[in-house]
Amino acid sequence: MDKSKVIEFLRQRILKRFTLGDDAATQAEVNSNIHKGIMIRGTNLWVLIFAIFIASLGLNTNSTAVIIGAMLISPLMGPIIGMGYSMGVYDFALLKESFRNFLIMIVVSLATSALFFTLPLITTTQSELLARTQPTTYDILIALFGGLAGMVAQTRKERTGTVIPGVAIATALMPPLCTVGYGLATLQFRFMLGALYLFTINSIFIALASFIVTRVMKYKMIGNLDEHKAKRLKDFMVFLIIIITLPSIMIAFSIIQRSSFEANYRNFVDEAFNYDNTFVVESSYNYNPGFKKQSTIEVRLFGEPLSDNVINNIRSQMSSVYHLPKADLVVRQSNQEGSGIAITALQSNYTEMLNEKNRQISRLQEQLSSIRMADTLAVSSMTRELGIFVPQINDMSMQRHISYNIDGVPTDTAYICIISFSNDIQTEPDIDLIRHWLTNRTGAKNIEILFK
Repeated sequence: MDKSKVIEFLRQRILKRFTLGDDAATQAEVNSNIHKGIMIRGTNLWVLIFAIFIASLGLNTNSTAVIIGAMLISPLMGPIIGMGYSMGVYDFALLKESFRNFLIMIVVSLATSALFFTLPLITTTQSELLARTQPTTYDILIALFGGLAGMVAQTRKERTGTVIPGVAIATALMPPLCTVGYGLATLQFRFMLGALYLFTINSIFIALASFIVTRVMKYKMIGNLDEHKAKRLKDFMVFLIIIITLPSIMIAFSIIQRSSFEANYRNFVDEAFNYDNTFVVESSYNYNPGFKKQSTIEVRLFGEPLSDNVINNIRSQMSSVYHLPKADLVVRQSNQEGSGIAITALQSNYTEMLNEKNRQISRLQEQLSSIRMADTLAVSSMTRELGIFVPQINDMSMQRHISYNIDGVPTDTAYICIISFSNDIQTEPDIDLIRHWLTNRTGAKNIEILFK
């Protein structure tokens, strides 16, 4: 077979596999669905308000499941997809309507979340709130690919399925808005700026993805735009994307640098101060990402003091071995000024360890008491139940025993049941009935019954 024919055959097969035309909806159907999705009145408005309350509660209680539930019912994505689609087909009337409804949704969402966070319900800043304040390039990629998946789903005949709900969860439009509301309510502007930036990233790149899919589907242009204006529109979109992307790249770079510093710091403290008679009581660091001021690592030692030569040798290894070139090392030892601090820190650590052990003992005692109580109640209940079938029973006790082999490994769990009768009549049917009933009632494979 000709090589060119084989290549063409494979190309056609691949194109057929990846085509979007098989189950595509008509442009009229897509246009109608998008017009319905951008509406913000009646049901959509109330659903948005309820979703904001749910998301705010999820952020307040640090519950990821609750936040996901809010994202699933939120109608926020409709106007964003509408803006991307309208730019793709030059439908400027739809663009204005989508943008207007988008602004209304933002105002309603911020007002609702700010109202919620003015209530005296939140005591500490939860990790779910903090997670919305430092967007990175990863958030851009999530929004872009999520938007692509969402718009492809919008162009299908059958729109029921998991794609659109999955996109709503992945792109996470609700939590950043709620975090902005939290910043407004508590006047913490660092939350407002970071979360608002994350929401802007999500919105712009979902709209961009919708624009790309619209162009790929080659829909008919609804409006007219001359070549000069079309070029200006594209230039504006490129400029906006660059302006939005640059800060996220810087934030991502900063986060990666800090994570690398923290990992190197932990490795440095664990390895560089690993001596038999010298112990690290406490260590801390002050990370400075700038070039003017160096980061600082402080280590408090207890035990045999390290000589100046040893400490200088450790300092010389910070850059070459532990990849900490821009960090100063401060070592405080028990024989130097500040030894009282080291001893106090050591005592504090031991006190905290002792307190934690006491708390663990208390928890285990409570669990043991509850298990004993549960076992007591279970045996009491079984005695009453068995007495209905075997009236001769006077009392019953039951204990659980664990069998061990010679290596000290547990091999089996056995139940020993001791039953006393009110008289000396012990007929064979009664014993068989008791054995069969207890085996079924306890579900135990190994049960020994003693009669007295």
